[in-house]
Amino acid sequence: MALYSNEFAKTFSDLVIKSGVSCYRISQFVNLDEAYLSRLRDGQKINPSPETVVRICLALAHYSDKLDITDFERLFNSSGRSLFPKQKHSPV
Repeated sequence: MALYSNEFAKTFSDLVIKSGVSCYRISQFVNLDEAYLSRLRDGQKINPSPETVVRICLALAHYSDKLDITDFERLFNSSGRSLFPKQKHSPV
């Protein structure tokens, strides 16, 4: 799990920089603690829930037009999850 925690912090930090959105603004939009978000960004807190990742993505999307769905997928992937779960192929 350490691989994902380090990757999440780096990806989250990269998206904060790319978007220009502060942890304070994210916290205000989605009602998450600013200190918690800062610890996630800095790698001091690990393993955010899928709900937290969704909430972060919603805030980033709301405040910035510099990000797109591939950025949000990167954030999900960095937490060991995906926005697009693999679909099972049924026989034809």
